[in-house]
Amino acid sequence: MIIRALPLLGFLLATPALAANPPPGGSVPLGLRLLFVAVDRNADGRIDDAEADQFVDRLFAAADTNGDARVSLAEALALQEKLAPGAQSRKQVSAQFKRLDLNRDGVLDGREANKAALAHFAFLDTDKDGAVTLADLAGRDLTAPDLGTLSAR
Repeated sequence: MIIRALPLLGFLLATPALAANPPPGGSVPLGLRLLFVAVDRNADGRIDDAEADQFVDRLFAAADTNGDARVSLAEALALQEKLAPGAQSRKQVSAQFKRLDLNRDGVLDGREANKAALAHFAFLDTDKDGAVTLADLAGRDLTAPDLGTLSAR
């Protein structure tokens, strides 16, 4: 199990463009709803850690274009450009990548990704029931304050 969070690479790297400015009234933006449906494989309205693992593993593999089981900043930016193009997103991805690269070797490995994923899942699971729901996401800025240092649940 590499990662246990709502779409780590999607959220760690691309979500700022989708969720930094949630609409008023506590609703969830359409793009985020579509992402939620894609992750919620059994369509029960809850993303548990197994569903998140599967989705994130696919994203990690998609980002890891050279197959070395690590994601470089260039690989992360290439995936982000496919998911949410734009200069502002690139800046956010670069900044977040640097925070997540705990050993400062220029790549994210499974250990670094897992630590951040656990912290992000705990951050998103506002009611602490072990699953992320649309209610957990509604009306929030979904960018965790600092995923590199948040404690996992």
